[in-house]
Amino acid sequence: MRWIVSLTVVLMACGGPQIPTHNGYKPKEAKPWKKPKALKFDDKLEAKADGDVSYPDMRRARWFQVELPANGQLSLMLEITPPGDAVNDDFDLGMEVLDPSFRVISKSDLEDEDAHELTKKKTLVDLAPGKYLIHVYLEGRMDTADFVLHASFKSTAAAEAKTNFPAEVLFVPVLAMVPLQDDTPRSYKPPTTAVTKVIRTPRGPREPAPPAAPPAATVSARIIGIQIVSGGTMITVGRGKASGASDGMKGKINGVGGLGEFSIGNCNDHTCSATVKATPDQIKASSGTVTLSP
Repeated sequence: MRWIVSLTVVLMACGGPQIPTHNGYKPKEAKPWKKPKALKFDDKLEAKADGDVSYPDMRRARWFQVELPANGQLSLMLEITPPGDAVNDDFDLGMEVLDPSFRVISKSDLEDEDAHELTKKKTLVDLAPGKYLIHVYLEGRMDTADFVLHASFKSTAAAEAKTNFPAEVLFVPVLAMVPLQDDTPRSYKPPTTAVTKVIRTPRGPREPAPPAAPPAATVSARIIGIQIVSGGTMITVGRGKASGASDGMKGKINGVGGLGEFSIGNCNDHTCSATVKATPDQIKASSGTVTLSP
């Protein structure tokens, strides 16, 4: 009985591990993302960084910055070494990626499918050039961990130039009033045009006409402008006469159905336009591409 009492006193005196009450960051590092560590790509467009984090020691997170030189794909792999020999069931090292506008575009934490994984992989496609932030952080107040972060970049074809059409298009000026009824005087007579008859002498046999050119194959194009007009929505297609398009060609917006069928017109060297029954919201929700056929 005396031994049990003594053991109880010792346990009460020692107590369990103290759970930190702070947020894991040092007061002077209230904005640690202001000074991220730069990841520099080598000749193979690969980068690597290692580090350690500790919530109790106020080193909860690490920030890294990677600068993409062109449009392309960014692949990330986070290799995690948790504390101790046994893995805590609640342990997780989170990771998120922020774009140049500080918006989270990829995330991996306790709320995602790869929670508790010791190797996390993320692939982000169709990224524009610019500086991206990678945030590695602990989620448990008693956790510590070592990690290795791998990054690789693969350039893709340059994306089409973005446009803010029709934000910079001037408003249509005030048009002249047109009377509802024809105001032409009753006594007005249009001028007559002399008709000249040309008599051609017969010639020898004509050479056979060259064979008709085969119809153009089906081509794809991207929608680069949307404008609400009377009777529907006018779209501007990024394909003109220089690339095989011509007035009268049939087309349809991929992913819209019958509301996206049209005939193109007003073709110049670079663009054509058409009016469709689909709304701007339906067009924006589609793939943004059209298919043209003769």
